[in-house]
Amino acid sequence: MKSLLLLFSILISCTGLLAQDSTYFTIKSGDKIQESLTSADLYYYPQFTNGEVFFKAGTKAKAKLNHSRLFDQMLFIDSKGDTLALAEERTIKFIAVNKDTFYYDEGFVRIIADNTFVKLAEKQVWVVTDIRKPGPHNTSTSTIGVTSVRTFREGNDAVRNPLKLDEDIVLRKETQYYFGDEYNHFIRASKKGLFELFNKKQRSIENYLKENKVNFDKRNDMEILFQFISKLY
Repeated sequence: MKSLLLLFSILISCTGLLAQDSTYFTIKSGDKIQESLTSADLYYYPQFTNGEVFFKAGTKAKAKLNHSRLFDQMLFIDSKGDTLALAEERTIKFIAVNKDTFYYDEGFVRIIADNTFVKLAEKQVWVVTDIRKPGPHNTSTSTIGVTSVRTFREGNDAVRNPLKLDEDIVLRKETQYYFGDEYNHFIRASKKGLFELFNKKQRSIENYLKENKVNFDKRNDMEILFQFISKLY
């Protein structure tokens, strides 16, 4: 009995610690996501920063920019002082903000390291890990698996109108890593992704992964892997 009581106490303590994990955030039904998170959580930079957008057509434009972690959008402030999201993202070649370079490929990624043939990038986003519909007697039912917040709203509607749902939403803050090729095509870091992106070097990469324990969510592992792949070219 004492052992069971001790185990129960430990479980309660662990549950409390997990609830305090800052990478998770629960937004209650009726609350607005953008108003529930801090600016530091919502945006990559503390404030909108001077940058340049370079387009594939050869033109460029200067603006005060910031990346929305919530909707994975690049935002800018227009001449009227309004905050808007960049449209026609596929026409963008890259974006330079301070010393950072962002590329767009089904979402924005920030370059960590690159050479002619290989690029390593990261994406800092909030993902929806669960949506809980209120049930009878204060119960709730999970209705969704992991997805992006952007799924619920696109374009400037996401900027102008705070997102408000009728269910409890559980968010997780993630740093995801991506590898890119010489054509600026990016794939989420994984064994399958590497084989797809660098198919001509698959055997060498496969041998490396067999000989080295690699965590695709750990920056140091990704930087070492980047150095290895870079030497293959």
